Amino acid sequence: MREIILFFFSLFFVFNLFSQEVGNPMPESWSTTLSKSPRLIQLNPLDMGVVMAQDSINDLDKSIPWRYGIQRSLQLNMDEDGLWTDLPNGGKIWQVVIQSQNALNISINFTDFFLPPGSRLQLFNNERTTVAQTFTNAQNRESNRLGTWFINGDTVWIEYFQAAGTSAKPRLEIGSIIHGYRMGEINPTNPLGNRMNGSGPCNYDVNCPIGPDFDSQKDILKKSVAFVNLGNGYLCSAVLVNNTKADKTPYILTANHCLENSDPSFWSIRFNWVSPRPVCGTGEDSGDLRNNFTVSGAKLMANNGLSDFALVKLYDDIPDSWDVAFAGWDNSDTDPLFEVGIHHPNGDIMKICRDDSGAEKINANGVKVWLIGGGQHGTGNGWELGTTESGSSGSPLFNERGKIIGQLYAGESSCVGTENNQNYDIYGRFGVSWDSGYSPETRLKDWLDPGNSGQTSIETLQNILNVPVFTPMGELEIFPNPVSSTITVKNASYPHLTYQFFTIIGQQMQAGTLYNSVNSISVENLDEGIYLLRLTDEDSSDSITKKIVVKR
Repeated sequence: MREIILFFFSLFFVFNLFSQEVGNPMPESWSTTLSKSPRLIQLNPLDMGVVMAQDSINDLDKSIPWRYGIQRSLQLNMDEDGLWTDLPNGGKIWQVVIQSQNALNISINFTDFFLPPGSRLQLFNNERTTVAQTFTNAQNRESNRLGTWFINGDTVWIEYFQAAGTSAKPRLEIGSIIHGYRMGEINPTNPLGNRMNGSGPCNYDVNCPIGPDFDSQKDILKKSVAFVNLGNGYLCSAVLVNNTKADKTPYILTANHCLENSDPSFWSIRFNWVSPRPVCGTGEDSGDLRNNFTVSGAKLMANNGLSDFALVKLYDDIPDSWDVAFAGWDNSDTDPLFEVGIHHPNGDIMKICRDDSGAEKINANGVKVWLIGGGQHGTGNGWELGTTESGSSGSPLFNERGKIIGQLYAGESSCVGTENNQNYDIYGRFGVSWDSGYSPETRLKDWLDPGNSGQTSIETLQNILNVPVFTPMGELEIFPNPVSSTITVKNASYPHLTYQFFTIIGQQMQAGTLYNSVNSISVENLDEGIYLLRLTDEDSSDSITKKIVVKR
């Protein structure tokens, strides 16, 4: 009995230590009764026949980004559109609601974006199950542009909140929306539509074992790989890159062809989309993970068609609490013993592929590339494990030491059922990109070796190494408390978060996962009283505990 008393004494110490909860606020209208709702702006359904015919051809081409949506022009601004509401406390809310019929998801491009201090912008769907990241004046940029991540469903609410006493005038102008017709559940009107698990059945989830000589490196490198919404209805893959100063400058490396008809100001980028239930080339469905590791907006720093590379710099720094990594690289252009690709094929959850034959250098129609030999090209029989597909464009190629040596340019590798077709892929060579052209705008070295150290390779930098992984309630928000029926947990930082509910004497009442950005825990089966909610980051085994009062 003494041990139980000591255990719960320590838990109540935790309550006091972590009583200040921080995190992104929920939209102001959710806790405020508004007298009016804005008029719904409804766009006509799209004719998908031509789109589907194009996709049946384009989906086979890795030299172009993978299309998931159609960009639709729409001119809206705060002065002429939407609804303003004055709040009793002196604050203000502006809302506009847009429906693009039959869309599976919607993202927004703001062609003019300025938020004053003391204000915020949030996007959410009709069901309030998807909330985009909160935008503040920290996202104001020189370009005055911003693109958003996906909002699930065919209706999006855009809400601006201005606290009392804010004097500066905001500027928000919507120039277009992206009508997402893939990246969601299959739509009966779009039989070629994609969804989670839409990539080929021979793919391996990144958490699948691919060999003891690389698995430990893979578990770190996967944290550097990103899924990129190009702001024009297309997707690519990319990687967060370290530099010789190891100062966490947020450089993203992808393919030059991902820039076509694309403005990086409108890009939005997601990290850590990794299946918690991996499937390894069997064709079964991987488990989903809906996290909120997303950032918006980047600036082009350098690009060159000679090796098909593009380097952008994110406008926002990577938050200290994010469990991501800045990948190391090797610019020596040395032939690898074997190589590994990590990517998001067909807009799917993160996958991995491995070739044991060793890539070789070739010139592919003027582009200097690594060849993963297969078919009638080079030696070898393609990838030994997995494949790449359209949407993998720009994804990193790592050598046997886990260093970036290229990014995906093109290829014919694909799945035939659960087997690879043994065809080839080609990657632009990092060593060529390093010193190509005659200016910083055409090469990598000026950005990734800013001190001109002459290093030919550097290690991967983990963002949270030697920093407490599970900060006190860091990026978590838990409400309401007291609770009568359902607790909401907002999770913006931990892709493998779990929970346990205990009675005050230590009896576990329920448990589960909280992988999503917004999670609901029902307490309707619990009697009134005091309970303990323990949250655990499965990646680090760190945990925190909070007192919850159930009251009706």
